[in-house]
Amino acid sequence: MRDIVLAHVSPAAPVRVLDLGCGTGSLLFRLAEALPAATLIGVDVSPANVHAAQQQQAAGTPAARVRFEMADYLTYRAEPFDVIVTDGVLHVIAAETGVLVRKLANDLRAGGLLMCNMPFDCRYNRTFSLIRRALRRVQSPWVDRRILQVGRLLHGRDMDENGLRERVAYMYMPPARMMDERLARHFASAGLERMAEYPTPNTSLSQLRHRVTVFVRRDA
Repeated sequence: MRDIVLAHVSPAAPVRVLDLGCGTGSLLFRLAEALPAATLIGVDVSPANVHAAQQQQAAGTPAARVRFEMADYLTYRAEPFDVIVTDGVLHVIAAETGVLVRKLANDLRAGGLLMCNMPFDCRYNRTFSLIRRALRRVQSPWVDRRILQVGRLLHGRDMDENGLRERVAYMYMPPARMMDERLARHFASAGLERMAEYPTPNTSLSQLRHRVTVFVRRDA
């Protein structure tokens, strides 16, 4: 995601960047290093994620250019941004799709860029969505424990116990939307024009397949 941003944004540009669903800040910290003139804000609905990001920031990332906030994006308010990045988040936001897309458009200045990494419509993702719906029907503490055990095997080296436990809930969440022509029409109707797409690697069998789509905000 950092490299995709750099393909479209000059490192010298004094841009305002929003990382929607910033998690523990890994992408935002990389962008802060790559965009020394940028001001960057990360928002996430998880207190644990924001706390972890702020702790890492306190260890050395310049606080003047980087800020983390706990917020529900649908109620989050700020001046329009030059760039919005969102990595693996848009498909799990529980909102009417048109409302979400219009908010994204309104949070971008004219000419601003939206770069979203999210699942796309394909057979694998449709099948995995059915599996998540089935898990939701049998959700129980026993199933939670089994999902956590699998998570430790797959991601124990990259994620701490609190992070793994928090993400158990994701296995019960089928995507509210996937990138397809219907969603693209929502973006177009909000003034967001699709300008590029990038494949992304699938790092886990438990992960939906994603790709990055870049949109530009056109004048009304």
